[in-house]
Amino acid sequence: MPLLAGEWQRCFHLVRLHLDAAGELPTTAGDVLRHGENLGRWVQVQRVGWGKLTGVQQWMCEQVLGIDPAIEEKPKPRTSQA
Repeated sequence: MPLLAGEWQRCFHLVRLHLDAAGELPTTAGDVLRHGENLGRWVQVQRVGWGKLTGVQQWMCEQVLGIDPAIEEKPKPRTSQA
């Protein structure tokens, strides 16, 4: 379920505050919990759902937080037995 704009901004702000204090981007669900928000999970969701973010959100994630989009692994093409 996508976050509402205010919820997205709140999580973004909490990750930014965490980075300002600790310097490490949380990348695993459960890594960092702040004010009831699972920041590692939020970062994962942003990476995987990159295409669903607005251009501004993508820019903010990349330039401010240092989050890169997840690279989808495509299945290897099947080779025929013939």
